[in-house]
Amino acid sequence: MTDLSDSPLDDVRDLVARMPAFDLPREINPDGSLRHSRMGRLERMGDWVAASQRQDVPQIEKTTLALFAGSHGLAKYGVSVSAPGATESRIAKLRDGKLPTNGVAADVRATVKVFELGLEVPTKDISVEPAMSEKECAATIAFGMEAVADNPDCLALGVLGIGGGTAAAAVAAGLYGGDARYWVRAGYGTPEEINLARTGVVNRAIECHRGHLGDPLQVLRRMGGRELAACVGAIIAARHQGVPVLLDGFATTVAAGVVHALDPNGLDHVMAGQVSDRPAHKAILERVSLDPILDLELQQGEGFGSVMSVSLVRAACISRRMLNESGN
Repeated sequence: MTDLSDSPLDDVRDLVARMPAFDLPREINPDGSLRHSRMGRLERMGDWVAASQRQDVPQIEKTTLALFAGSHGLAKYGVSVSAPGATESRIAKLRDGKLPTNGVAADVRATVKVFELGLEVPTKDISVEPAMSEKECAATIAFGMEAVADNPDCLALGVLGIGGGTAAAAVAAGLYGGDARYWVRAGYGTPEEINLARTGVVNRAIECHRGHLGDPLQVLRRMGGRELAACVGAIIAARHQGVPVLLDGFATTVAAGVVHALDPNGLDHVMAGQVSDRPAHKAILERVSLDPILDLELQQGEGFGSVMSVSLVRAACISRRMLNESGN
């Protein structure tokens, strides 16, 4: 069993325990059933933003798209179709505004922020030792909290980094059990040798850390990556600051799963921006009880799905305000 006394992660547990309450309005008919409006789910999203922001009139005028980039010791096992240097190349294009994510972000007036998390020093090989020390994991979670430092109205999340999907699969397996292959399932077109390499890494990681899987934060620090830890910090900080959060793909949803495992109500301020074509993404969304806003069978990462959903959430806020003003 893991000794949790005087752990650097205790502050994280304390922040989760002290998350502000989430009060989502529920319109009830006289017969006790939920009242539905012509705006359907869009109106409910507007209510969700208002509850997340803890104000009567919701607004999404200032969105931050936080992209956390990490590197992984497990990448040496051939778990990715990307070539070495691909992470740095994508970061450069993001900063130059040359990717689809940049175009969509500009359209919804979102500021793109890329956080490089020690790319030159990969996390340890999770198949033989913990990815991070407790101190490093706690510090990275704290760093992720900087995503809301500019007080955005909404926070969209994304990650990038070779090997990140395999680390996320290992964390999912650690949190929920099940066969490793179930969690490494990728979208269409992934070569079988890649899936086999991923499965092997996850199986070895589970065996290596088997005695420490009862604590979600130990699962994260032993088998996850810095980008996942930073997402956990961003989600926690957003709750304390009254900022709604939109997730992107599989990895960001796994990070949300860590928070959910610490507190089943810890994701009340979080929505899934999309569901990708990755079967394991659908599986993790079911575990954390999140319904995706968009289902476009995307394979694009880097926050593309989360920032795409911002336009619908903004529309929900506008609709809610106008319905309230008109008395409808």
